Amino acid sequence: MDAFHILLFLHILGAIVAFGPGFASAIVGPMVAKEPQHANFFARTQMATSKKLITPLAHSMLLTGIGMILVRGWGNIVGETHWLEAAIALYVVALGIAMFYLAPAGRRLVELTSTPPAPGSGPNPEIPATARKTRIGGMVLTILVVVITFLMVVKPF
Repeated sequence: MDAFHILLFLHILGAIVAFGPGFASAIVGPMVAKEPQHANFFARTQMATSKKLITPLAHSMLLTGIGMILVRGWGNIVGETHWLEAAIALYVVALGIAMFYLAPAGRRLVELTSTPPAPGSGPNPEIPATARKTRIGGMVLTILVVVITFLMVVKPF
């Protein structure tokens, strides 16, 4: 096994481990909406998973990707096609969405759900709006991950 294949293995494993939990959120999120007393726990687990698993592995994919290019050479990986440029551009967009849109919304959701409403008052109306932001951001990221995976596997152009 050469360096390229080791890097490829680490790259694919990083993608599976990093982005797998995001697909589960589509199932667990609606469950939390029906049981809002668990919203803070879910928000905190999402933030912890993002900070300790998803973000480091997403960044490791950048390093393993660069490593594969250095080992094999750009032309030997893509030839005359442009699938890799498209995948890299979408990766940069996904990281931007995650860091500058989704992470702040997730932190805000943890903050909003940390304190129960005062007796006699209803739930904070900012909670559903912020949860919607995280849901939409998560859906966009999921779509980007699927498209990037398609580009990496099929190499359509």
